[in-house]
Amino acid sequence: MPLTVDGHVRRLQIVCTALLASMGVYGAVAMLIALSSEPTFPQGEPLLWGFAFFAAVNLVTIMPVYRAMMAAPRRVYAVGHDPQRLLAAHFAAHLVAFARIEAVAVLGLVLYVLTGHRDWFWIFTAIAAVGMLLLWPNRAKVRELVVISSTPGPEAASPH
Repeated sequence: MPLTVDGHVRRLQIVCTALLASMGVYGAVAMLIALSSEPTFPQGEPLLWGFAFFAAVNLVTIMPVYRAMMAAPRRVYAVGHDPQRLLAAHFAAHLVAFARIEAVAVLGLVLYVLTGHRDWFWIFTAIAAVGMLLLWPNRAKVRELVVISSTPGPEAASPH
């Protein structure tokens, strides 16, 4: 099982690294490409607040969605003890979380293109980068997932 966990963590780290690199590409785009025309919304403060609201709702709901995506696979693993299915569900849940964090950086890039405020782009991208680093996959957490999911929960405890 250690090889399975190590391979799983390595795949997740590759995906996370690629998404962090894409944020770097967004930064390069924002720095190198000057807007050729006047921004569509030069006074985009209302747009900023709207995008900030969407980004905040997105970020606040990442972990509840992640937990919901993992609930059924954990129950199945507790009965069947097939780590491949649990790790596949974990991978999918992480991909969804990573994509939602990446969306915050994309919102920042769109905000920059629409308003011309590069500082707003950097704020959104920095928040997304911190989110990616907070969800950075590590072996200890994945091993813990496999061990905890295999132990019966309180609902499966014996009546004694």
